[in-house]
Amino acid sequence: MEKRLLLIQLLSLFFCLSTSAQSQGIVVKGIVLDAATKDQLLGATITIAELKLNASARLDGSFSFNNVQPGSYTFHFRYVGYINKDTTMEVYSDKKLRIYLHPKSSELNTVVVSAKQSRESEASAKRTEQLSPNVVNIVSAKAILLSPDITVANVMQRVSGVSIERSGSGDGRYAIIRGMDKRYNYTLINGIKIPSPDAKNRYVPLDIFPSDLVERIEISKTLTPDMEGDAIGGSVNMVMKNAPDELYFNASASTGTNQNMLNHGFNSFPVSAINTKSPYEANGASYLAKPADFTRNNLNYTNKSFIPNVIANLSIGNRFFDKKLGVMLGGSYQNTYRTYSNIFVQGDQYLDVANAPGALQIKHASSRDYSTQVTRTGLNAKIDYRFDDKNRISAYAFYAILDDAQARLTRDSIQTPPRAGYGTGEVWYYGRSKYQHQSIANTTLDGQHLLLPGLKFNWIGAYSLAKSNVPDLAEYEYDGGFYSDGTSSTPYLHANKVMDMKRIWQDNSDKDLSGYANLAFTNKLANVPFTITAGGMYRNKTRDNLYQSYLLQPIPNSDGTFQQWSDIYHFNWSVNNADGAPANANAYRANEDVSAGYGMLKFRIKNLESLVGLRMENTSLHFDTDAPLTSSAKTGDITYTDMLPSVNFKYILNDKTNLRLSYFASINRPSFYEIVPGGQPGDDYNEAGNPALKHATADNLDFRYELFPKANEQILIGAFYKKIYNPIEYGFTDTKFNSYAPQNFGDATNYGVEVVFEKYISNFGLRVNYTYTNSAITTTKFQTINKKPVLGLEQTRPLQGQSAHIANAALLYKNVKMGIDAQIAWQFTGERIALVSPYYEFDQWQKGLNTFDISAEKRFKKHFAVFVKAQNLLNTADEFFIKQSTTQGNAYPVSYQTVGSNQTLSSRTIYGQNYQLGLRYTLK
Repeated sequence: MEKRLLLIQLLSLFFCLSTSAQSQGIVVKGIVLDAATKDQLLGATITIAELKLNASARLDGSFSFNNVQPGSYTFHFRYVGYINKDTTMEVYSDKKLRIYLHPKSSELNTVVVSAKQSRESEASAKRTEQLSPNVVNIVSAKAILLSPDITVANVMQRVSGVSIERSGSGDGRYAIIRGMDKRYNYTLINGIKIPSPDAKNRYVPLDIFPSDLVERIEISKTLTPDMEGDAIGGSVNMVMKNAPDELYFNASASTGTNQNMLNHGFNSFPVSAINTKSPYEANGASYLAKPADFTRNNLNYTNKSFIPNVIANLSIGNRFFDKKLGVMLGGSYQNTYRTYSNIFVQGDQYLDVANAPGALQIKHASSRDYSTQVTRTGLNAKIDYRFDDKNRISAYAFYAILDDAQARLTRDSIQTPPRAGYGTGEVWYYGRSKYQHQSIANTTLDGQHLLLPGLKFNWIGAYSLAKSNVPDLAEYEYDGGFYSDGTSSTPYLHANKVMDMKRIWQDNSDKDLSGYANLAFTNKLANVPFTITAGGMYRNKTRDNLYQSYLLQPIPNSDGTFQQWSDIYHFNWSVNNADGAPANANAYRANEDVSAGYGMLKFRIKNLESLVGLRMENTSLHFDTDAPLTSSAKTGDITYTDMLPSVNFKYILNDKTNLRLSYFASINRPSFYEIVPGGQPGDDYNEAGNPALKHATADNLDFRYELFPKANEQILIGAFYKKIYNPIEYGFTDTKFNSYAPQNFGDATNYGVEVVFEKYISNFGLRVNYTYTNSAITTTKFQTINKKPVLGLEQTRPLQGQSAHIANAALLYKNVKMGIDAQIAWQFTGERIALVSPYYEFDQWQKGLNTFDISAEKRFKKHFAVFVKAQNLLNTADEFFIKQSTTQGNAYPVSYQTVGSNQTLSSRTIYGQNYQLGLRYTLK
């Protein structure tokens, strides 16, 4: 009830931003449009000189003056990048005007300026979607600026057909496009594919990118032959800010906090105390580690009541030397703190001989408290030089850093069989400190040349390096003792017994050297315009992965008794594996060569625009591990070639309406970690590689109807179908849940429908999208017969990560005259499988998630604006469950668990609300 009341109050506040007044007299109203495209010019200024009255074009391009007295007046119409228009009119009755402004186009540079200014607008994004040869959705810089989001990942969840997978801190991290898990998508910066700093995967964590440096985000849902083919779901291209034609300066600073931190404080540990190198790395392969080599300071936690977030952004650019040289520099810094709590539940599964679902008996119930400090730093530099109207060269550099320091304190309640003197329950306590440093660097040199009339050549050379470093992940544990029940505070035995401590070092780097070349010829044949394009690319990828782990075990007291826990400093351990276990398959080196060539033909016959072509990609991969020479996990080689045809048809019904039909073939490559044998502990389960894993392939069909009624409005209705061969998903490889590994699960299908609606009336706008997705894959699962697991049941289920229903809605308000922008946004992601179980119908599902966010901005003094953002207003819980009932035999009552229901809670996290308040200065 309180959440509903809060939502009603927020909506009331939102509508109160608009005021209306009834007045008498003559009404002059109208709309301001681009003379060439007929797009509305949002924010155009209109002035009646004699009356000193001013108005601004609203979200739908309209304006109005009320209570104008009869007379003759001079009207001034102004819009940046357009030729001013002045006209004198006789006003003796109500008037409805339609005003057209012409872009400044007297010279080449001015045209480019106008394009630059419009590229960041919503109208430009819609126009690009309409003109694109393939199915694409675009988020403009303006939409990003006014959204409640501060990272690219969170922005992505507003796009139709896209959901996000969240990181441990609750921020969006990975994009799931059209129900296809994150592994089926790839990420580009300015059209160049980049490596991932993730130690295990190819997909790039999008939360590393600050949204303020982005000019637009392009989500391609179909591929053309000149695009890389390893995207079954789609691709995400972040176009960074380009050089403007005149001085551009944008700076902002803000602060904020997390509600959970205000309520519970923040547990911090000294990151500076961490040993950046393992004893093996610091002292050589022959060194045997000693207890003194392992600091304990990074496991000493201090609770702080409040630490404010700090966020700052700066972008500056201009053109020099008669506008031939363009420069754009940008920087972003975000230092944020969050506190959140989690309940994590594990149990045993049972099925009877008749294949009927059994019940789940809870064995572990862990209460976890997290404190996370995340620091993001982004640097962006773009330089371009125009030699003449036929030759241009540009250089681009981007560097992003994400530092994540996380403290986790756990109380684990364990149900045990009744034993004399022991009771029926046991409690364990854990403390874990994890610090991760991730970075992505990309440098690109790009040349574009007009060799002959109609013949264009462009080339690209790119160097990219992604790194991840997890130094000294430390976790201790001690036994709180056995209890007579799950709530008793009086232990029977083993109270505060010190147990093992784990220390792990992991480093990985992923380096790409890439080259691209494309040649395009444009002409006409039988009055049919066409463009023939051919090109190729080559990429050498090198992955290095180092993994070192140590196990420290407690030393008994001299009288043979166990050591008791008091704090992290007052007990002794011995090093169980003093050499750091160097001979393991988790330390490996891999090299991958990808070469590709393509040819495509684009032509238009009357209203039908067609693009057809073929792409060939060859992949050759070799890995070498530190496993013993006699091990089958020592080395491996994989090679495969794929032919990827594609066809994109666009039928142009009129200047506002398109019909699209597309087909493309695509692939999905396993990551290096997935094919290298070995294994390591995950956050919740042990993980392993699978050298027999095959790459996945897919056939994809798309249809979309597009209507663009006005420049910033659209109605999109689309459908898609995918047939995936050898899809890759994670599941347990045995019945004891020892190895959670990637596997090929036969073939799968995935189809769905997308609907997008965006409409603006006066100062208000409504943006809505909905996606229905249905996927199916059939795999063989275990059942239990006579208490033993037996393989025998086939289960048809959705693909991992696929939600049947995804929806977004945003209510927008804009008053140009008052300088106010505001929006309230709702996002819904339906339930989906998060973990695949080897048991029949015991998969772990993520519960459907509703979130509400709000943002607002008030401009003043021409160049300044104050803004507020708030996320997760209703503090929605992120819950996971198994679709089986819980038995009455639980020894411990678990919060939010209903015994006997058809669902058993497996995890529940409360992230809390996030607030941000800031000041922005813009000069352009």
